[in-house]
Amino acid sequence: MDLRQVSGLLNHVGKLTTYQDNCIKEDVPPYENYYMLEKSGEKWEYGLFILERENNPYLRKIKEFNTEAEGAKYFLLDRLSSHYYSERVRPFIMDHTELDIGGPTFDEHKLVNAFSLIGIPSSLYVIDKSQINGRAIMLTQADDTNSIVSFIDSKGNTIQSTVPINNQRALLITFRKVFMLYLFEQEVNQLLEAENLNNVFSDKDINIFLS
Repeated sequence: MDLRQVSGLLNHVGKLTTYQDNCIKEDVPPYENYYMLEKSGEKWEYGLFILERENNPYLRKIKEFNTEAEGAKYFLLDRLSSHYYSERVRPFIMDHTELDIGGPTFDEHKLVNAFSLIGIPSSLYVIDKSQINGRAIMLTQADDTNSIVSFIDSKGNTIQSTVPINNQRALLITFRKVFMLYLFEQEVNQLLEAENLNNVFSDKDINIFLS
């Protein structure tokens, strides 16, 4: 995977970017901050280029990679994640205030109701590994007030888990991760398949998109 492919994929979904030798960046209005990946010496640096209210613009480095392919993959998944959250997840939350997603009355019943309204298969949300039938997000109780949210692969292996967090916060994170996993399975996979790239991404890579 290289910067040309990444730019083409992002532009295809409406997340406009510009690339040239050794650099890819988001297209944003003048004087707005933007994310970019560029080669620096023998490494590739990903970060936020700070322009707003700065006399001396600079790159706030977030991650560093050894190869273009590693950096390109991360840039693609991270920026796709931001795009889909802004264009699909957040609008759903704003359009369905009756569910109070993230609010004090948001509970497991409303969580399941939200998934039903979106059309998300029940297999993507589980509360026990015995329910696993493909990739899924699992919500488990840690104690009376805290829960753990985990990304589980199709073999039942835990790819990533949160620490125990307040139940209300855990429900919101579960909603976001399940919705994002659904978008990855339904839309991002098709995007990657069109470029014969679907086998390039591991479950650990997919977790970048879910974060």
